[in-house]
Amino acid sequence: MANPVIISLDADTWTKVATAATAGQVKKLDTRPNLYLETYRTSGDPAPTDLSEGVPCFVGRYSEEISASAGIDVYIMAVGQNGRVRVDV
Repeated sequence: MANPVIISLDADTWTKVATAATAGQVKKLDTRPNLYLETYRTSGDPAPTDLSEGVPCFVGRYSEEISASAGIDVYIMAVGQNGRVRVDV
């Protein structure tokens, strides 16, 4: 596993946090946003463009698992305020 990466998230913007990942973990570092959303794409597919493409993440916990049989690109959005995550892949 590579070194962890800290990624700052601009409010209300999809940010790619992992590329071609099959396993790993995303941890919430900033609790200011009340809501984070996540989505993924098959690696290389176009990025999400709409808020409705996401599902809530970090609900009742501070980390989310990445697990896929083929490489995926993982996107996170901090809703309403800037946020920050740590990615271990």
